Amino acid sequence: MKKELKKNYIRGYIEGFYGRLLEWEGRKLIIKSLSKNKMNSYLYAPKEDKSHRLHWRKPYSLAWRKKFREFTHFSKNHNVNIIAGVAPGLDFNFKSLNCSSKSIKVNDLDLLCYKSMQLIEDGATSIALLLDDIPDNFKKNFDDNISEGTSHGLLANKLLEKLGQKIFFVPRIYADELIISHPEYLFDLSKVLNQDIDV
Repeated sequence: MKKELKKNYIRGYIEGFYGRLLEWEGRKLIIKSLSKNKMNSYLYAPKEDKSHRLHWRKPYSLAWRKKFREFTHFSKNHNVNIIAGVAPGLDFNFKSLNCSSKSIKVNDLDLLCYKSMQLIEDGATSIALLLDDIPDNFKKNFDDNISEGTSHGLLANKLLEKLGQKIFFVPRIYADELIISHPEYLFDLSKVLNQDIDV
């Protein structure tokens, strides 16, 4: 007897690669294929989208938002959820997690929440916080008493709390070969990360 896949399993496509950006029509073809094959999710997280990663603080243009809204509407009609990724890890100021810090002019946590809410307003069903493929320079940048793993977990928790809905999370250490240089990262992360966050 064939096993039924659980309804809450995520099955789909990740647009999370380096290289040429897809066109919206190309994305719609992928959505049709996902729907035809009974898959339910599309993660929008292309590394080459500068507003997703390199200039994540910069809001998307009105023209881009219009195209994204059309895309999420199209996807919904094909029973495919759009998970929108935001990748602030290259230069996120983790000191902004301490809201009492008066030395910070622009609060990165607020900017991240604003960008995430904008994506949800435009039809994304959930947000993915992506901290993968970033330099190993946390200690140099912050020289903090709190470890990188703890800081990443606290950021994910605060985003979950502020959005008030499910989020996904990709930590910096996401593969065995990365654990060797920082064996404590996942241990520290797991101590603080809210269990409602899907890794």
